[in-house]
Amino acid sequence: MSRRPDPWLLAAVLLPVVAVVASLLATSPAPAPVADRPPEETALARSTVVCPPGGRDLVVASTAGASGSVDLRTPGGREQLEIEPGTATRTRVGGGAVVVTGLDDLAPGLVAARFASPLSSVVCSEPEADQWFTGLGAGARHRSTLQLVNPDGGQAIVDVTVLGRNGEVEAAELRGITVPGGSTFVVDLASELPRRDDLALRVQTLRGRVVAGVRDSFEEIGGDQGADALPAQDAPSTENLVLGVPEGSGQRTLVLANPGDEEGRSTIRLVTGRSVFTPEAGREVTVGAGSVRRVPLSRLLRGEDRGGDERPLGLLVQSTVGLTADLVSFVSGDLVHTAPSTPVDGDGGTVPLPGSGRATLVLGGAVSQDVVTVQLWDADGERLDDRREELGTERALAVRLPRKARLVRVVPRDGTVSTVVLVSDGDRGTTLVRPLQGPTTGLVPQVSPALP
Repeated sequence: MSRRPDPWLLAAVLLPVVAVVASLLATSPAPAPVADRPPEETALARSTVVCPPGGRDLVVASTAGASGSVDLRTPGGREQLEIEPGTATRTRVGGGAVVVTGLDDLAPGLVAARFASPLSSVVCSEPEADQWFTGLGAGARHRSTLQLVNPDGGQAIVDVTVLGRNGEVEAAELRGITVPGGSTFVVDLASELPRRDDLALRVQTLRGRVVAGVRDSFEEIGGDQGADALPAQDAPSTENLVLGVPEGSGQRTLVLANPGDEEGRSTIRLVTGRSVFTPEAGREVTVGAGSVRRVPLSRLLRGEDRGGDERPLGLLVQSTVGLTADLVSFVSGDLVHTAPSTPVDGDGGTVPLPGSGRATLVLGGAVSQDVVTVQLWDADGERLDDRREELGTERALAVRLPRKARLVRVVPRDGTVSTVVLVSDGDRGTTLVRPLQGPTTGLVPQVSPALP
């Protein structure tokens, strides 16, 4: 027969234990709060830039002043490419995506671009989690293809939001796109959601890393057909500076997208070598909430062939809400896209150039009077004479570059500037090459011990 424990005996045993534990808790100091510290900068040991599918002429350079080999990964395999200081190293690749990896001394300042004939360019970049593309088409004559490149081994997940003339376009098939590791996922918009209006895309990477690119083509009725890469924009803005107006006669259209919940009003101003002004023919443009607006500009830019300071070098779109913008030019049978680029700061921006054509550097967007140093190298990596250009506010500047220049570096002295290089090669067409700002340092997160 079992006996129940005596409650008085249990109390006599447990009460001293409880008292000791309570005493320890009362006298032990509370853990000190852990300071929330930002990541620390460290020397960059590895960098990767990704070139979406495009032309077969690949140009790779490093602004770190180091020499060695970088790794090229293509659908056909891997190879090593030798890099020398100040040299825009060229090689031929297939039409698929190219992943360029630099290690140790060749990791900082790694940049790359690819070119095709008729002349067009694709800027290679690091993976971005959120990007915008404006001025796409999904019809028979104007057709765009979205390219999603995953440079890593694991899969990536991407959401694509589509805006059209009447608001957001239902596109469930573009939500939760799975991009397998080391592959390129291609979306032909004309096949997935055929329509005739202009479109804008927001590409968001939810998992993994992806580089997005857009290949665009346009065909005149019974006439010429042109193709170009459509550049990305980081985010909507109330001031969109679009630099680089190609010469020639033809169609010029500004496409504006308003991803917000409120209607926006915008003013389109011309940027010349003398001033920034609103032309008499200009008018206020309304862009509905969540929609895309097409603005014909052929008449407004009719003076693009005027010489000197009167020639328009760009557009400044000022709006009451954040917009994205793209100037679509179909001139002399060639398609050219011009979108706002990320301003260049004192670390400089680098522009690889194709092997032929006449190159013009366009500068603008200075917030105060500034001096911009333009550094140049030829095909052999020899340093050409530097140019120092004074850039004022409320105007732009066009600088003709030497024909033998193959690598350009733009360094503002005091603030930031926007810049692009307009390359024209006669019947081979025209392309715009935006500056590249390769990473120079890495970030190491601060790790603190867990609380007890």
